[in-house]
Amino acid sequence: MSVAERTVSASDYLRGILAREAVARETIADLARPDSKIAALCHAWGSRDIVDVTPGGSFEKAMANRSGISIDCVVWIHARSARRIGDIYESMFTTFQRLGLAPTRRDVTLALNLGHLVVDLLPAKRLSMISDIHEIYSARRGLAITTNLHQHVLDSHEAGWQEEVRVLKLWRDQNRLDFPSYYLELATRAALRRRPAGALADNVWAALGFFERLLVPRAMLDPANAANIVSDELTAAQKRSVALAAGAARSGRPWSEIVR
Repeated sequence: MSVAERTVSASDYLRGILAREAVARETIADLARPDSKIAALCHAWGSRDIVDVTPGGSFEKAMANRSGISIDCVVWIHARSARRIGDIYESMFTTFQRLGLAPTRRDVTLALNLGHLVVDLLPAKRLSMISDIHEIYSARRGLAITTNLHQHVLDSHEAGWQEEVRVLKLWRDQNRLDFPSYYLELATRAALRRRPAGALADNVWAALGFFERLLVPRAMLDPANAANIVSDELTAAQKRSVALAAGAARSGRPWSEIVR
């Protein structure tokens, strides 16, 4: 190992990984095109009930990684639709299955494998066209969730932990952990609430410590709707698996073995 390599700080090492994992602007621009394959598929399914199909989730929050599990798109459903959100979700699943796209049910999304990329589609039904309140469907819990996806994005940018969340998502993916992204984000925010910005490695370390000690007992509530207990997306056993992995990461391993 060279002298230069030995003197790279832990935060610099992690930022180098984040630079490698940066999502090209061209990728986001292609997804935003109204004539894209994704938008065309959704409009063919939903017809007049579709308001728009837009990049969402990790893209809007600046928390996407190039090697992430999938690309997020929000399928906005008009308030006039008579169908309930659970029926909308299942209708999308059945339609895309019939088209041979092999959809997979995830936390609140449907994953489509389009060959060159995997796309997570999040159907979100507006409760009113003059408000930002939406309904989404939790496939894990089998229930409709009232929330505000726009507030989620604003809260993420206000909190400002994009680098830390991106590193922790890579850690999750590389360890094949079942840990929904929004739950991971809320837990990271809780862990870092009083920590200084910019101390990337120390903050990731602190978040892993929070996952190890407090993920199982601590409930995580949706800031847009306290009745939505986001932490209920995982069972106690699934939370313990994340906690054990976090403990293993903090057991004296070098950063090169924690995140690659």
